[in-house]
Amino acid sequence: MLCRQFSPLPDSRRATAMDKQASDGPLWLGLDGLQGDRIADRRFHGGPDRSLCHYPTQHYQYWSQRFPPLRARLGLGAFGENLGSQALDEEQVCIGDLLRWGTALIEISQPRSPCIRLDNRHGVRGLARELSVSGRTGWLYRTIEPGTVRPGDTLQLLERPHPQISVAHLWRCLLDQNLTEDSLQQLAKLPRLAMHYRAIFRQRYDALRAQRDQHSLFD
Repeated sequence: MLCRQFSPLPDSRRATAMDKQASDGPLWLGLDGLQGDRIADRRFHGGPDRSLCHYPTQHYQYWSQRFPPLRARLGLGAFGENLGSQALDEEQVCIGDLLRWGTALIEISQPRSPCIRLDNRHGVRGLARELSVSGRTGWLYRTIEPGTVRPGDTLQLLERPHPQISVAHLWRCLLDQNLTEDSLQQLAKLPRLAMHYRAIFRQRYDALRAQRDQHSLFD
């Protein structure tokens, strides 16, 4: 369980809240995130669909092999996450999963979109792109019911409304430029998917439909 105040990016005047530190006591989890967890750039981070970031810690072994100079820097919190786990990954969790964490209720809302500040923080050009291409993105939660969380609290799965839409599947759909109209429409209407992602799929659906309609004029 990690949170962080602002700190400067290396070789930059810009602020980041990515460098998080473990909490040794209970924290309040509200609709906008953990108590004391600051957001440096609210255009791309935080908000009701992005109150918590979860990253599978087993991925760090892959990244230490892919980027050996990072080996000493990698570990829980290195990619700005609030939560880490060894037992879960993007294939095993689904959009809309409802979980109990401490006394709070949280819901998986979207994959984590890797941020260019990962490159800046770790001094590795292309790191965020590598996360994106590999699908080792992690995921974000929205807070459904605020509550108190403590170090060592486990995640308890309560509901899985979309077992066919894993975080990994959703991310692959985002990168796939050949999705059908039906698939795009389904994702655009997925009620528990973050609004930003639904808007992306809606725009792609509208564009594909407009293209089809235009072609039909000349048939």
